[in-house]
Amino acid sequence: MRLFIAVNFNGAVIEQILEIQERLRAQSLRGNFTRPENFHLTLAFLGETPEDKADDLRRIIKEIKTGPFELTFDRAGCFTHSGKKLWWIGTAPDCPGLSLLNTIHRQLLEDLLDAGFPADTRPFSAHITLGREIKNSGDVILAPPEIVVMVDRISLMQSEHIQGKLTYTELFGTQL
Repeated sequence: MRLFIAVNFNGAVIEQILEIQERLRAQSLRGNFTRPENFHLTLAFLGETPEDKADDLRRIIKEIKTGPFELTFDRAGCFTHSGKKLWWIGTAPDCPGLSLLNTIHRQLLEDLLDAGFPADTRPFSAHITLGREIKNSGDVILAPPEIVVMVDRISLMQSEHIQGKLTYTELFGTQL
């Protein structure tokens, strides 16, 4: 099973993200745009994981008890990898909830390492992917409006291709 731990979003937040994505799509020649039901914020990527490790992951996730908090997304950007652009929206650097999110991320990584899971060594950057392999005809102007998200749950997610579509399914979730 291909797994990751994430923050998922409710319908109202997904609609706000979708509006920003539509602005990007309108300024793009082509790309692989994230399906709205797949919008999420990754806390830890696990990759291929044996099914018998799911109970360990549930235990680790249950131990995260911070209480709900808010995150504010108000910036957009892209980076290029192998000549292909990935566009994202990200958290405000001064967002009060960001330090708590970073604490959750660090705790997850420590607990995952202690349980024998491989560590993702990439720096953590709280973001939502709008699309990959985006080809634009010129400069892109997104100027995203502020999106305030209440984070009150984290989820163990499975990533799989179903009928040719990348699909994310929650296997387990817990309230913070």
